[in-house]
Amino acid sequence: MDITKSIQYIERNGSEIEKARLRHVLYGADAKPEILRPFISLQNRDGGFPLNRIKGRPSTVNDTLNALWWMDDLGILHSPTSEQAVQYLINNQLEDGGWDEDPDLSSEDLPPWIIPGDLHTRHYLSAYTAYWLAIKDNRAKPAFLMSLDFLDTHFLQRDLFKGYLHTIWLASSVFLLAGEAFTEAAVAGLQTLLQWPNSRWKDSQLSWAMDCLGKVGLPRNHPFIQMGIRELICRQAPDGSWSSEEGPVSAVNGTIAALKAFKQYPPL
Repeated sequence: MDITKSIQYIERNGSEIEKARLRHVLYGADAKPEILRPFISLQNRDGGFPLNRIKGRPSTVNDTLNALWWMDDLGILHSPTSEQAVQYLINNQLEDGGWDEDPDLSSEDLPPWIIPGDLHTRHYLSAYTAYWLAIKDNRAKPAFLMSLDFLDTHFLQRDLFKGYLHTIWLASSVFLLAGEAFTEAAVAGLQTLLQWPNSRWKDSQLSWAMDCLGKVGLPRNHPFIQMGIRELICRQAPDGSWSSEEGPVSAVNGTIAALKAFKQYPPL
């Protein structure tokens, strides 16, 4: 694996904010205000981020969650911008403790995995939101406790891990953070990840899963992490990049994600 090639790939092909994400991920460097400003200015008055990151479009749960990921990359996860984003999520929590997209968005150009009212969408958004609530130190607050009850109920009904692969590592991360009472659910999720054939994992999926699980303390010697490290090392392209499940247009994002995963679990 050649990290220098990866850095050169991003510096050559990335946008200014992608380069800023890289520099913070690798070196902890603060992004310049003029680079952050266009991203921060996308935030709507309700605290959410707009559909497809297009200024003025309605806020979505999914885009707000993805914006929090970028804030983490940029070192502004504890900024006023992120606090407003979290409040938007809390304000949109459903009575059962989960999340869904607004049915009024059904006519919009939503990603195919975000279908308002679909159970797999609800599981994904609920696990994703609970994850960020936990990372943002909200574990003792009602919104997180309600989300944990939602995820645990659907785990006990044996349907939580039947949808999107992303839901499994997000929910597993939440269960690992939630303590001993949720150990069974966390172990079941991790075992499900291990049963997924290596060939079916996309590079960016492995990277994202490893980053999530690294943040919640999954040890390096866990079989899933060992598999992920091996696979990512082998999969680096000759130009230094890693692929994204969203296609070649997102290869820079995929490469940043891989470097972030290796920041959690440096190759020996």
